[in-house]
Amino acid sequence: MYETLNIVISSEVLLSIAVLSLVLYGIDLSTLKMSTGVIFIVGAIVGADYLNLGQVLWIGYLSNGLLKTSCWTVICKFIIIIGSISILLMSAGEEIIARPTRSAPILVLIVALSSLLLVSSINWFSIYLAIELQTLTLFILVALKRDSAYSTEASLKFFVLGAVSSGLFLFGCVLLYGAIGSTSVQEINSNLTADIGKILVTISLLFKLSAVPFHMWAPDVYEGSPTIITALLTTVPKIGVFSILVQVGPVTNVVLICAVLSIVYGAIGALNQTKVKRLLAYSGIGHMGFILFGVAVGSFESIQAGLIYMIIYVIMSICSFSILLSLNLTKDFIIEVKELSRKNSVIGLALAFTFLSTAGIPPLAGFLSKWLVLLSGVSSGYYVISLIVVVSSVIAGVYYVRVVQIIYFQVESSILIWERIFKKERVMEFSKSMLIGGTLFIILFLMASPNFLLQITHDATISLY
Repeated sequence: MYETLNIVISSEVLLSIAVLSLVLYGIDLSTLKMSTGVIFIVGAIVGADYLNLGQVLWIGYLSNGLLKTSCWTVICKFIIIIGSISILLMSAGEEIIARPTRSAPILVLIVALSSLLLVSSINWFSIYLAIELQTLTLFILVALKRDSAYSTEASLKFFVLGAVSSGLFLFGCVLLYGAIGSTSVQEINSNLTADIGKILVTISLLFKLSAVPFHMWAPDVYEGSPTIITALLTTVPKIGVFSILVQVGPVTNVVLICAVLSIVYGAIGALNQTKVKRLLAYSGIGHMGFILFGVAVGSFESIQAGLIYMIIYVIMSICSFSILLSLNLTKDFIIEVKELSRKNSVIGLALAFTFLSTAGIPPLAGFLSKWLVLLSGVSSGYYVISLIVVVSSVIAGVYYVRVVQIIYFQVESSILIWERIFKKERVMEFSKSMLIGGTLFIILFLMASPNFLLQITHDATISLY
C-alpha cells in the first residue's frame, strides 16, 4: 500500500495524470489556473524528494531501469519546475495563451513533463522518447499564431531542423547499440569514450541547445514565436538537454569546439540586431557556449560551474522576458524601450540591471557564473580558450550596454510618441510583478551570499561520480 502511494505521488506520474485529466475534462475549466496549481504541487513533491533522497530510489525499479533518481536529477527537476511555474505566471493576461485556445497551458505542462522524464533517463530508449515528446510539443507552441506568416515559417524551420536532429540522435543510438549490444547509458560510457555514434548523439543534443554551428534555427524561431513561447524555449527545454548532455558523457573535443564557436559567434552576431528577441537569441547562443565550455573541461569544478551558470541564466531570462511582456512592445524593436527610465523608472532600472547582469558586470549574478566557468577553465590549463572567452565577453558587453544607453539616454522620436498615444496602456499583472521582483532580488544580491547555491550544486555534481 505504501509503495503504491509512493508511485502515485511521484512527480512524473502525478504530472502525467494531471495532463491526461486536463485533456479529457478541462474544456469548461480555467486550464491556466489548474496548470499553475498542478505545477506548484509537483514542485513541492520534487522539494520533498530532495529532502528524502534515499526514499525515492524505487523509481528505477518502477521504470524497469529506464529512469533513475539522484541528487543531480532532483536539482535539475527543481529548476525545470521553477521555469515552468514562471512561464505559466507570465502567461496571465497574454491572449495568445488564454483566449484562442485553452490547450496552450496543457502543452506547457507536457514540455515540463518531458523535461522531467529526460533528466531522469538512463537508457537511450527513454532519452529519445522524452526528447521527441518535448520537441513535438514545442512545434505546436511555436505555431500558436495561426494568422502570422512569421510564426508559421518559424514552426516549419523548427520542425525540419528538429527532424534532422532527431534522425542524427536515433542513428547514433543504433550505432552505439551495434557496437556494445546494450541501450544502457552507463554501460556504453564504461566501454566507449569516443565513437561515431557518440559524436552523432552529441551533435543532436547541441542542435537542441542551439550551439554553433547548429544554431541556424534559433534567431528565426525566437523572432517568429509568441514572446511567451520564446521565454519557454529559452529556459525549460535547455535545462533538460543540458542535464542529459552531462550524464551521457559527450565527446569532449566536439563540445569544446562548439563552445568556443558559440561564444564568439554569439558576441559578434548580436552587434547589428535591431529586434529584442533576435538579440536574446544570439545572447542565448553565447550563454550556451559558456555552459558547454564548463561541460567540455570535464572537471568537477567546471561541471558545477556549468550548472550554476544554467541556473543564473534561467533566472535572468525569466526576469528579462517578464519585463518585455509587461512593456507590450508593438514590433519588438530595441528602440521601443527609448526613455523607459522616464516613463517607468522602476521597470527601466530593472531591465537595465538585468542586461548588465547578462553582460557579466560585477557585482551582479551574471558575473559570478562567468567567473566560475573561467576559473575552472584556467585551473584546467585552457589558457588560450579562456582568453578568447574574455575578449568575446567584452565584445558582447557592447550590445548589452547599448540597450541600457537606449533606456536612459536615447531621445524619443516623434513616431514612437504618436505610437504610444494611440496604443492602449497596459496594466502590469501581479504575477509578472512578483516574478520581476523575485528574480531581480536574486540578480542583485546573489553575490553577497552564494553559499546556498554553491552547496546544492556541489551536492548535485558529486552525485555524478
